[in-house]
Amino acid sequence: MDCHCKDHLPGEWHSHDDCDCSQHEFPAYTFVITKVMEEDPGVATVYISKSFMETLQVEDGDPVQLIGPTECVVQAKGHPNPWIDTRMVSVDKQTMEKTGVSLFSQVKIRKTLCGELESITLEIPPEANITRLGLRVMLEQAYGAVISGRDHLTLKDKRGRQIKFRIVEVQPEKMSAISRRTQVRLVNSNGDEYITKNDTTFKDVGGLEEAVRKVREVVQLPLRHPEIFYRLGMDPPRGVLLHGPSGTGKTLIARAVAGETGCYFKAISGTEIMDKYYGESEAKLRAAFEDAYQNAPAIIFIDEIDALAPRRDTAEGDVEKRVTAQLLALMDGMEDRGNVIILAATNLPNVLDNALRRPGRFDREILIGVPDRSGRRGILEIHTRDMPTKDIDLDELAEKTHGFVGADIKALCQEAGFKALRRILPGLEQTEEKLSEDFLEAIAVEKEDFEEALSEMRPSAGRSFEVDLRGCGWDRVAGYTEELEFLKEMILWPLRNVSALSDLGVSHPEGLLITGPSGVGKTLLARSLAKESGFNVIEIRGPELLSKYMGESERNIREVFRQARQMAPTVLILDGIDSIAVSGWSDSKVIDRIVNQLVMEMNTITSDKPILVVGVAARSEALPPALRATGRFGYELRLKPPDASDRAALFGMFLNKDKVRFHGDFNAATDISESLTGGDIEEVCRRVILQAAHCALDSHSAPLCEVEITENDVLKMLDRWKLSAS
Repeated sequence: MDCHCKDHLPGEWHSHDDCDCSQHEFPAYTFVITKVMEEDPGVATVYISKSFMETLQVEDGDPVQLIGPTECVVQAKGHPNPWIDTRMVSVDKQTMEKTGVSLFSQVKIRKTLCGELESITLEIPPEANITRLGLRVMLEQAYGAVISGRDHLTLKDKRGRQIKFRIVEVQPEKMSAISRRTQVRLVNSNGDEYITKNDTTFKDVGGLEEAVRKVREVVQLPLRHPEIFYRLGMDPPRGVLLHGPSGTGKTLIARAVAGETGCYFKAISGTEIMDKYYGESEAKLRAAFEDAYQNAPAIIFIDEIDALAPRRDTAEGDVEKRVTAQLLALMDGMEDRGNVIILAATNLPNVLDNALRRPGRFDREILIGVPDRSGRRGILEIHTRDMPTKDIDLDELAEKTHGFVGADIKALCQEAGFKALRRILPGLEQTEEKLSEDFLEAIAVEKEDFEEALSEMRPSAGRSFEVDLRGCGWDRVAGYTEELEFLKEMILWPLRNVSALSDLGVSHPEGLLITGPSGVGKTLLARSLAKESGFNVIEIRGPELLSKYMGESERNIREVFRQARQMAPTVLILDGIDSIAVSGWSDSKVIDRIVNQLVMEMNTITSDKPILVVGVAARSEALPPALRATGRFGYELRLKPPDASDRAALFGMFLNKDKVRFHGDFNAATDISESLTGGDIEEVCRRVILQAAHCALDSHSAPLCEVEITENDVLKMLDRWKLSAS
């Protein structure tokens, strides 16, 4: 009986009994091996003429069964020689050894079907340095490769170099092929998780533990375990909006998610999408989404989304409206939910179109705020872990870097490194000689380098609200023992234990009013409280909030409180707040609007992290009653002029310095200065030191090393002060 598979070479006849086509879904065809490919394709491959691949009903990358002395499943690819005979094929060396065939021998090939490989564990060679995202690009070469009985996988990097990976484990172990949905795990030679310095992971994100936890929950969990959401009968989040000040780490978190999951990462910049030709912007956006669907699981990251999708009711151009509508349609039309997540970042969330900020599109909005003291210390640890340091106290640095975001701290560490190089070897950039290993080992960044770099740095988050806290702290406040105890017990302790108090249903203090005559140290006490709290600090003087234009004063107040919420935990100091009520305007309605705006902002402080508003005024009676109500400035600290013991402590603090030596006691000075405030005493001491330095410089030609002051000098200056005051 004749065989109907039409598989015969010229001059050859075989019967149906000799053919096994009836036992298989696809027929087999006979070929002759005419060449062995020298270059290792990485996976078992047979090269067939492109014309005969249509007869086999296969395409590039499809699996086929190669039948020789032994059988195996290999990957079919088109032959590089377009003029090759349709019955001539080429194979690689490893396939020849595995099947036992030789050159010019006959083999049979038939199409076959195999499942997808769920997961594969690869061992990275010690000399390789590959990121997870780089491996994702390399694996595109192996899509369709059958991993059955293979001990290694060879891939090409972006430079064309072949890297051989040892296959440690595959799931399932039966015959299966690599697909876009195959999860790839990388290990080193010791079997530990492989991570390179070029990989961005959550270990590189410091000071944002709460934000990282939320991102992992809504982004990483659906990508790794979408079956959990299907079991609960709920849809995974479709989009996540990261918002916060510039430089806080929004883009870094997005790349860390891609690095941790190893999934496809498609970055889109809002300005790159815009095109001057009609319809091109929408086409670019559709192409980006289509690319992510084809490489799922994937993350689409849209940076500066406010430039891509502004509010349509205020957008001036027609292009912005069309692109916003296209983005809305693409997010509504997403079918592969859970395998494609959209991350977006902006520092202007209120500029976005309202239709984007609803469930089903951007389901979650996560604030990436300014780090507090512990967060700044964590960021400093990350950026100094590979830096040779000497005598550096990270806690002290974290305390001095109020308002610094992650980008600022990174720039600070880099600048400190440059300071160390200039100190060790000036003119290093002009040196052509190769530096020795001993010299490199001796390089270290010291405390002075960081202090010098810190003096030149300005925080980006609070640059418009810059506060110098170097001369503040409890040690800079003389006297006021009871007042300091009040601040520590009633203000600082609740702020440092917000989570414990919230469990008990007790709120933390939100407003503190410090009042007293001029010169008693109200501003110093407010700044010292802010410094000891370790929170970020915003200081605004009352007249800065006022404007002659309609509505501008209220807008200034809203902007200050918006910044405070972004930088939370924050201490907001409103110095001279009584000037709002005594502005000199004849229209009382203006004052009412400003006060109402301030009251409303204080009533709506609902941040997870505490915000303390500290008002500084001469008299509490000058403030409107609405501000002095409970829940706003509910705590008031009245400062009185210093008594005798406080004045003695003030003289001792201002006259006991490193290069100032005082002879005598302060008893007489304390009695004479009965009506003086702390500011007056500080000015008297400054003039005494200035006069002593003037006399010392006039009498000695040598550099001034130390200044000596007697009790008589202080008494004389007090007499002059009283004479000028009267």
